[in-house]
Amino acid sequence: MKKKFSYLPLLCGVALLIASCQKKTDQPFEPAEQSSTRKNNSGKKENQKIYVSTLDELYAAVNNTDNEGARLILAPGTYVLNTSYPKGGRLELQTDMSLQGQPGAIDAVLIDMSALSVASFVIPEGRTGGIRMGKGTNSLEWLSLKGGVVSANPFSVVNTDLVSTETTVNFSHVFVDMNGSNLGINIRNRLAEHANRKIYSELTDCEITGGVNFNGGALALQNANGASGSLIDVTMRNNYIHGNKMGLFLFSTTGVSSIENCTIKVSSYSDRLEGNGVGMDPSAGVNQSAVTTANNNVTTIDLYGTSIKGNNPPGMPQLTPVNGALPGAAYLACAYNSVNNISGFNRASNNTMTVKFHGCDISDNNGTDIHGYAAWCPPAAVLAGSNNLLNIHLYGPSANAIVSATASSPAEPAGTNVINVFRY
Repeated sequence: MKKKFSYLPLLCGVALLIASCQKKTDQPFEPAEQSSTRKNNSGKKENQKIYVSTLDELYAAVNNTDNEGARLILAPGTYVLNTSYPKGGRLELQTDMSLQGQPGAIDAVLIDMSALSVASFVIPEGRTGGIRMGKGTNSLEWLSLKGGVVSANPFSVVNTDLVSTETTVNFSHVFVDMNGSNLGINIRNRLAEHANRKIYSELTDCEITGGVNFNGGALALQNANGASGSLIDVTMRNNYIHGNKMGLFLFSTTGVSSIENCTIKVSSYSDRLEGNGVGMDPSAGVNQSAVTTANNNVTTIDLYGTSIKGNNPPGMPQLTPVNGALPGAAYLACAYNSVNNISGFNRASNNTMTVKFHGCDISDNNGTDIHGYAAWCPPAAVLAGSNNLLNIHLYGPSANAIVSATASSPAEPAGTNVINVFRY
């Protein structure tokens, strides 16, 4: 007799398989496990994903030197950084490491630095940020960040001062509440250890606000203190920078060492620098010592369709710049010398800054929109420097901006400091 075939076991197996698949698909967050990896010729891991859901797991993953090249994916929640962890509780990214929150939900993951102490923001070389980047290619994506409290004297929320010769640091869909921080995202070549270093960066769809303490600079780009020959090249798209003393703050500056032959380049596309004390405060060469010089530095800024309006809002003294910059859309000082006695004479020279506003909305800035100086020493005591050149180009609607242009303050009889304003 032919044996009868039963479909019941098969149907039960299919049902179990479907239930199992449904259970896995319904999970809101993938479990903590590492994806498959491979190694390149140098032995470094690539395409590694590490899922973390607790503060312990975050610190363990960030501080593990085996995790170079890894993408750390954070589960939804708040991660309050703690001084009891290594490196004073800072997050210092390994080479080619990135931190990612939940795509599509910028507020799902918050990294909170408000419990960090003064010591957390201090390293042997000086002050730093709660998150440090700058080795290989590092990135932050889909994250909210809250800076330290005023009493901790936090230098920045993010800093790119890890030692390397060239680095790419990218930020995409990142919200920064500066809280008590001096600076928000600080892209910098810090000391002579960064001489000739190149930093490339992209900021896309980010928001930075709350910079009302200390200098209150939301996005700062700086070559400083002997980092001569260095480069910072930043591309910005669709960012919203508002409610800070200074929106975009950039310069090549001395401190204890001279700064020479540095370059800063900024390309801005459809950004919004709005509702700050001053929308942008760039310089090419800044001297801050009687024994140093800031010479032969170049800054180039191109803005395309960027909105620089509503800055210097009335009735908000907390947004007034504290570094001598006048409020408004932009304070452009090609060469700046803060040493206003005879020892500071002629110490910022041969610097060039070119700023081009392409179809930008520069309006409602409560007075003069753009203040421009080829050379500036406040108060007007000694000549800041010589042979400095500031070119301001205003295209299309940008040409409606109200501009105050000063070649040199104090005045320079030789006339080597030059400012040009072009309207198209």
